[in-house]
Amino acid sequence: MRMSAIAAAATNPKTETTGSARLAELVSPLGGLVSHVPRLPVEPSEPPLAVFSAELGEVSAVLPGLCGPECLGNLDGTGTGVDPERSALVAVAEALERYANCVYDERQFRWATAAELGAEALDLDSVPRCSATELADPDCPVTLPDRTAPMRWVRGLHLGTGEPRWVPAVLVYMHLPPHAGERFTRSISTGSAAHPDPAVAVRGGLCEVIERDAISITWLQQLALPRLELDTVGPELQRYLDLTAGRDLTIHLFDATTDVGIPTVYAVSVAPHHPTCHTVVACATSLDPQVAAAKAICETVSERVALHGTPPPGDDVREFTGVADGAAYMSDPQRAGAFDFLLDSPARRRLSEMPALSTGDPVADLRLVAERLAACDLDAYVVDLTPDEALRTGMSVVRAVVPGLQPLSFSYRARYLGHPRLYRAPLRMGHPSRPEAELNAWPQPFA
Repeated sequence: MRMSAIAAAATNPKTETTGSARLAELVSPLGGLVSHVPRLPVEPSEPPLAVFSAELGEVSAVLPGLCGPECLGNLDGTGTGVDPERSALVAVAEALERYANCVYDERQFRWATAAELGAEALDLDSVPRCSATELADPDCPVTLPDRTAPMRWVRGLHLGTGEPRWVPAVLVYMHLPPHAGERFTRSISTGSAAHPDPAVAVRGGLCEVIERDAISITWLQQLALPRLELDTVGPELQRYLDLTAGRDLTIHLFDATTDVGIPTVYAVSVAPHHPTCHTVVACATSLDPQVAAAKAICETVSERVALHGTPPPGDDVREFTGVADGAAYMSDPQRAGAFDFLLDSPARRRLSEMPALSTGDPVADLRLVAERLAACDLDAYVVDLTPDEALRTGMSVVRAVVPGLQPLSFSYRARYLGHPRLYRAPLRMGHPSRPEAELNAWPQPFA
């Protein structure tokens, strides 16, 4: 449900305009990578933002074996915003990004064990893992990482040292059928980003990994985040606030910035009279807290649009594996009380107290994010995913991987409750840390 990095970051206007305009070349009902970009309906009670879906279709028609019919619809991109033309292009950018996550050739992989690659590879001991309790469940879909198991590796770059490193392919590509030694993770799009400027793309991917870390820790640890007081509002954020005014819903904003220190805003959208979609959440990370707040508001609208067409999941949360399962389940009015730990939080923070870190220079901004991660002893890797279709439109597509951060999981049986980050980060953020037995039992409401 998220916005592509092309709209999430301040960038060089000339570069962005050129790259964005060329994205339209990918759209054609006759052989285009994107067949259609329809505008989706928004309910009258919701902010009248422009929401578009870029329909990618079944890529297996031209790339047999990479992504079958089960992927149909999952690769579509979504763009939401005030400006319809820009929102449509954002949707195309996200569809391109998701397509790039599925394009690979087995010849680019290296089969080896982590033990064989040694220091040339991402450290498997740092990869998020499930707890002993989760692994004891015979239906747990993942296993522990095994340094002696052969797996596929793809070439990436360690951002801290600038040196090439081997990264497990299953941490990079979506819809990559895992072999025995690769079942230590579940495929997800976290860390993917597309943009005309490679530096902005990498920064966007890193910020998304930081955002997902905040989402997971906030929910699982039930952090009583400080509610944001909007004492200083810029023109862009004001546009979104104006659109939400007078609607039959309230969007509550919270400071979810973690110990990494990159501004992050968590949003809880409450529609008290909606019969099925009472509460939804969203989150955004940006070097500019005003941008993060605006994007978080925007994302709540996008999620509501998506949930209106999502059939309700079953009642057994342990069976939840789909991207929208938890969000659809938790949006039900009868579960509104599950969000009280946020909505009843007594803590307050002024928006003006959140640091504005953007320098206006994409390379300097990327360096800042990388340095913040390194200061927390978090290794960061980036893999270039740019396919030919992106090159022809002047776009770069990347995948950022930060194994030390807490991942977002839609599989209830594999929430990576054995990752040390889940228990250490709250303490570093000034919150109490719950043990595994006291973690939030409700499924993740983010989609």
